[in-house]
Amino acid sequence: MPSFKKISLGFLMAAAISVQAQGMVTAAMGTRAVLKAYTDADGKSETASLNVKDISFPLKIFEISEQGFVHVKVASQDVWLDRKQIRIPPESLEVSCLTVDRTNANLVTAGIRGANAGCK
Repeated sequence: MPSFKKISLGFLMAAAISVQAQGMVTAAMGTRAVLKAYTDADGKSETASLNVKDISFPLKIFEISEQGFVHVKVASQDVWLDRKQIRIPPESLEVSCLTVDRTNANLVTAGIRGANAGCK
């Protein structure tokens, strides 16, 4: 039975790790007073406009879509916000390091500030 306990503990730890937030939304971008909220990750169906003063930042990020929308909860409601309208500090995002061929490394990372900083 000790091995079953270790396996169960391993599954519980893996589940806890996968539930962790990917980052935090700390504010609206610039002097924006209103954020558009969407019900889908594609930003095709706008539900409402959210007054920035009524949002209690920071907001936990649950997911970031490939289209650039961020899944958060505002007033206990699941919504998607346009990433271009919000501020996400880079240090709050979970980033993994990728191995890049040395011959192409300068080409790949030349225009990305801090691209290799998290891999040291």
